[in-house]
Amino acid sequence: MDHQGHGLALDHVIFRSPNAVTFPGKETPREKQYEHGTSVLYPKGMGATFSLVDFEVDKPADDWNPTLVNHEGFFTDVPGFENLAEGHSGKCIGSLSLARQGRWFYWGYSTDPQRLTPPAQDTLINVLHYMQGMRQAETVRFTCVTRQIFQVYLDLNRESGYLRGIEEHMPNQLTPETLATYTDRTPAGYAAWIGKHVPYVFTGKGEQHKSKRYKQVFEVDADAMALGTPNMQRQSLERWLELARTGEGEDQARAQRCLRRYVHPDIAPTTDDWDGWYAAQRERIVFIESTGFWWQTDPRVLEREAVAQKR
Repeated sequence: MDHQGHGLALDHVIFRSPNAVTFPGKETPREKQYEHGTSVLYPKGMGATFSLVDFEVDKPADDWNPTLVNHEGFFTDVPGFENLAEGHSGKCIGSLSLARQGRWFYWGYSTDPQRLTPPAQDTLINVLHYMQGMRQAETVRFTCVTRQIFQVYLDLNRESGYLRGIEEHMPNQLTPETLATYTDRTPAGYAAWIGKHVPYVFTGKGEQHKSKRYKQVFEVDADAMALGTPNMQRQSLERWLELARTGEGEDQARAQRCLRRYVHPDIAPTTDDWDGWYAAQRERIVFIESTGFWWQTDPRVLEREAVAQKR
């Protein structure tokens, strides 16, 4: 990511108050890496051109000015996450530039404030005002990269012919049992593999998912796959609850294992009354991958409850 940005959510308060921000933009032909894919700020894909704005006046004399790069897909599973601008990335669409998660704000530009362009300076001041009101905001702790990493490797290959993700990174991010299912390491084979398996991958549960190089590795959930229940879907959770109550044999055992695998221990029932548990928790829980692939309490619910207790 360089020192520019695009896709700014200009209706958000960080561009409106206390400073009314106007970013002069340069209409730019859509670049090759942006031809495919969607993002939060481009849900239908990018048009033939996009408006590119400057966040910095100039670069340091020694041309050393690192910027921070993250892909939005690693965070957008968190309820309440706000993606407010994309960075100008040479890799793919969806690089974060400005974003908020709970009481934390992601400012992707590392230059000194005095070298920001005037609208960027105004935006930074607005961010400080905005975040003053977010000191009690609730969010979740980041534990692991989401399954979006697999789509990123595919997008990079489609956009630039990049093969390292498909041939090296992805295989090294799988448990040995799951790696055995990945036999065709071509772009076509990779696309077919993720289409079949990625709805059932998970990580973050234990030592078997830790990696020195990649921090974590992924596993395909044989139980969820056998039941045809992608782990992130609420209808899958409800199917597990049904099978745990009325199922028989291996299907019932698979459902029970899925409930133990994905319902966070902080909120899981201490008895086998899963139906009573769900009746009480249904409106309070969400599935979050970046915390370790858990059904857990929605941080926005915790935030509302904390506010209510102070009244």
